Amino acid sequence: MIFQRTISTMSFKAWLFKDDESRLLLKWSSVATIIAFTWLKILYPYPNFMPPDSYSYLDAAYNNEFINIWAIGYSKFLRLVSSFTDSHLALVIIQYLLVQISLLYLLLTIRYLFNPAKALFRVLFGLSVLNPLLPHIANFVSSDSLFTSLSLVWYTQLLWIIYKPTEKLLFRHSLILLLAFSTRHNALYYPLISIAVVILRSMPGRLKAYAIGSIAILLGSFILLTGSEYNKKTSSFQYSAFGGWQQAANALYGYAYDQLDEPVKLPPRFRKLHQLVNETVRIHQQQPFLRPDRNVGVFYLWDFQSPLRLYMDQVWKTDSTKEFFEKWASMAPLYGSYGTYLITRHPRSYILNYVWPNLQRYYAPPSQFMGWYNLGYKTVDSSAVKWFGWNNNTLPALGIKKIWVADIFTILTPIVNIIFIAGFLAFLTLGGNQNCSHHNKKLLGCTLTIWIANTLFSVLSAPIELRYQLFPLIISIIWSVIFVGYVVQVIRAKPETTEKQAEEAQKQLVFQPQQIIEKI
Repeated sequence: MIFQRTISTMSFKAWLFKDDESRLLLKWSSVATIIAFTWLKILYPYPNFMPPDSYSYLDAAYNNEFINIWAIGYSKFLRLVSSFTDSHLALVIIQYLLVQISLLYLLLTIRYLFNPAKALFRVLFGLSVLNPLLPHIANFVSSDSLFTSLSLVWYTQLLWIIYKPTEKLLFRHSLILLLAFSTRHNALYYPLISIAVVILRSMPGRLKAYAIGSIAILLGSFILLTGSEYNKKTSSFQYSAFGGWQQAANALYGYAYDQLDEPVKLPPRFRKLHQLVNETVRIHQQQPFLRPDRNVGVFYLWDFQSPLRLYMDQVWKTDSTKEFFEKWASMAPLYGSYGTYLITRHPRSYILNYVWPNLQRYYAPPSQFMGWYNLGYKTVDSSAVKWFGWNNNTLPALGIKKIWVADIFTILTPIVNIIFIAGFLAFLTLGGNQNCSHHNKKLLGCTLTIWIANTLFSVLSAPIELRYQLFPLIISIIWSVIFVGYVVQVIRAKPETTEKQAEEAQKQLVFQPQQIIEKI
C-alpha cells in the first residue's frame, strides 16, 4: 500500500543522485519546461500586465518603497532581478523556473516520503509538471507566480519538519515564511500552521523554542517595520491598509442587500460615511438589473463611484499635497472598523450575499484577469516602459488575446475539488488511516489542515479568482491522484482475498464428510 511503504535509508540528496527513476523524471521535466516556455513565448511574446496591480508593483520597485497598496515582497523581487537585467524575458524565465523548481521539490519529496508505485507517481508527476497554468501565471507581472513558488516550498518544508526536523531546516523555514508573508497577504495564516506543526511534532524543547523564536523574530520585525512606515505616512500604525479597505468592501456586499440602518444609529465617526453608503445603495436599488454590486467583485474596492472612493475624495478634497497612496492608506483604519461593524450588525445578509457567493467562486474560481492577455489592450502604462527600457508603450501585435486555458480550468477546478474530497472520504472509509504509518498520518493531517485553512481564509478575505488558488489547486491535484491510487489498490486487492476465502470454504466443504466419518 502507498501509505505503508518504507522510507529510503539514504539521505534525500544522495537518493536524488542515485535513484534512476528520479533522474529520469528530472530530465523529462527539463524538456517539458523548455517546450512549455517556448510555446508560451510564441503565443505571448511580452509579459502580461493587469492594471492596477502590475503597475503599482513596478512603481513601488522603481521608487524602492517599503510599503505599497499590495504586499511589498514582489516589488523587492522585481528590484532584485533588475540589479542583474532589465529584460522582460529574463523576468518571466526566472519566475517560471522558480515555480517549476518548487514543484519538483514537492513532488520528489512526496516520492521519497511515501514511495508510491512508479506508474502512479508518473501520472501525478505528469499532471503537475505539465499543468498549462504554470507558464501562464509566470508570464504575469504580478506576485501570483512568486507566491505560488514560496507556498510550495513552505508546504514541502512542513512535510520535512514532520518527518525529520533539523536546526537548519527550521531556520530556512522561517526565512521562507518571511518571504511568503511579505509577498501576499494570503500567507497571514501560514505562521499559525507552522507553529502548530512545531508544537505538535516531538522534538527537543530547545529546538522548538528555536523554531518558534525564529518565526516570531523575523515576522515580528517585519510587521514592526511595516507599521512604523505606515505611521510615518498616515499617522496610524497598521500592517496592511489593503485589509481595511477589503473588510469594508466585503461588508458592503452584505449590507447593500439588507434593511438599511439610519446614520443616527451608528457611532458618530461612521455617520458621514454611512450616509453616503446609503445614498449609493438606494440608487442601486432603483435599477436592480444594472446594479454594479450584483456579483461579488471589486466594485466597492476600486470603482470611482464606490461610496468608499467617493468618501475618500470628500475627506481629502481640500488637500492637494498628499499623494494617492497616503490618502488611500489613511482611510484604512476607519474602513476596517466600519466593515467589522456592518458585519456584526448584519451577519445573515453578509453570509448570504458575500460568504456564500464567494464560496461558490472558490468551488469554481473565475479566470478574471488570468483569462486575457494584457486585458486585450495594445498599450501599457508608462511605468512598464520605464522599468523594462522600451522605446514606447505600444506592444507589437498581440496575437491571441484570449487565454482559453484559464477558462478551461474554471471547469476543471470543481472536478479536482470533488475528486479530492471524495478520494479522501473513500480513503478513510477503506481503512486508509489505519494503514498509515505514524509519520504519514501527521503528513496527511497537515495537508488537510492547510486545505481547510486556505478555504476559510480565501472565502472570508477577498473575492476569489483562479490566480489566487494555484497553490491549493496543485496540492489538490497531487493528493487526488494519490487517494484515487489507494482506492484502486484496495479494490484490486479485494477480489484476490475473496477468491482465497472461497477456496478455503470449498476445502472445508470437501473434507467435511470425511471428518464426519472419522467422528463416527
